[in-house]
Amino acid sequence: MSIRYRKVQDSRTSSKNFGQWYGRAIIMDEVSTKQLADEISHSTTVTYTDVLAVLSEISASIKSHLQNSEKVVLDGLGSFRVGISTKPAPTSAEFDSSKISGYHIIYAPERKFTATGINTEGKRTGYYVKQLLDGITAKETPKNDVVETATEPAA
Repeated sequence: MSIRYRKVQDSRTSSKNFGQWYGRAIIMDEVSTKQLADEISHSTTVTYTDVLAVLSEISASIKSHLQNSEKVVLDGLGSFRVGISTKPAPTSAEFDSSKISGYHIIYAPERKFTATGINTEGKRTGYYVKQLLDGITAKETPKNDVVETATEPAA
């Protein structure tokens, strides 16, 4: 399995990369809760109805914990917490909940550290891999309507 991408050209005239090409990940399809429940039920001993009930309830449960100012951690997936956007106040005493202008969900994917060795200071070296992206590859989408043109070197 591979993620799909398409080629896009930077058309922003104010960009330092104007005219250059880069890749953009694209969505090929969508998977519903019912489809996930069906897949999970076929790979476990749990019935489709039971899986669907759990998946449906997880949304309400996560919502309840987030609204109670708790971080929700789903092993293998990551964590969710609430963030807020606020308007400034001249003093601490003047800041209250009326200054909150919006709420948003902050998602942090689970990641694992892959050690590569020890540096000269005796500290371990390595890199983090997001669990959901471990082993990912990319493939150009088959429906790419970009016409290849060679760029001539500047004189």
